[in-house]
Amino acid sequence: MGYGGGLLHSHVQTYPSGSKQQQVTCYHHRDANNEWIIKKVREAQVDNDTEIEFVKHNDVVRLFHAQTGRNLHSHQVGAPVTKSHYEVSCYGNEEIGDKNDYWIVEVVDDLFEKTDHIRSLTTRLRFRHQILGCYLRAANAILPQWGFKQVEVTCDKKNTSLE
Repeated sequence: MGYGGGLLHSHVQTYPSGSKQQQVTCYHHRDANNEWIIKKVREAQVDNDTEIEFVKHNDVVRLFHAQTGRNLHSHQVGAPVTKSHYEVSCYGNEEIGDKNDYWIVEVVDDLFEKTDHIRSLTTRLRFRHQILGCYLRAANAILPQWGFKQVEVTCDKKNTSLE
């Protein structure tokens, strides 16, 4: 996530206004709450859950927060600080959710080689919300004390950078 190399983060605390769903932030320290699992969308058939499948450009995925069991989510609710962007939250669980949990993987480039699948250290990518068309980003804003002064994460309707 842009903003100086911070990591996508969530914790059990909720937004005090807006959706009142689980907070999503950008955090600059190693923490178990930075761990996310890329999962298929609910409608996808899971043939073999032991076989490795590589994530590719234009795949539609869910980002599942490992610690709380909730899905990365966005909707037409204004972000708490950057009101011109949409709020990003965690919502639902493995069984409960909706299409606002779905993100499109967009590969920007790969620093090492041209490849069909994502490489964890060399592929630059971004996530576009499937329904809203906005991009996941770390805003240039700090949340108040209720957000532990962490960096605000939003869904930006403008495609102005490759963050």
